Amino acid sequence: MYAPAVRFHAVAVVVLIALVAGAAGAQPARAPADKPDWRGTGVVLKLLPPPSELHATRPVIVLQHDPIPGLMEESMTMPFIAASTALFRDVRAGERVTFGLKEVPDALLVISIEKAAPARR
Repeated sequence: MYAPAVRFHAVAVVVLIALVAGAAGAQPARAPADKPDWRGTGVVLKLLPPPSELHATRPVIVLQHDPIPGLMEESMTMPFIAASTALFRDVRAGERVTFGLKEVPDALLVISIEKAAPARR
């Protein structure tokens, strides 16, 4: 009696592992979390650590950005949620920056930002 019960549980575990592995392998390939979906350039207007008037728990950056190829055809001023306040460390309001955006549910998340190279004259 003991052996059939053990055998049944062992088979169930193997089937469960196979199902989980098969489901994981069937997932569509996604870009790494640290790789931006889009890159843009613009001027920092505001850096708002949480809480702020724009979001209670997440840092927000307000950018006056140029067109973002493949995403937005027009220049505009808009707020973006930032992945972390650590992104604010090396930039200040008024500075021209390049930034990376990642699409997340219900938002475009700034995942990288750095000072832009000075314009050539």
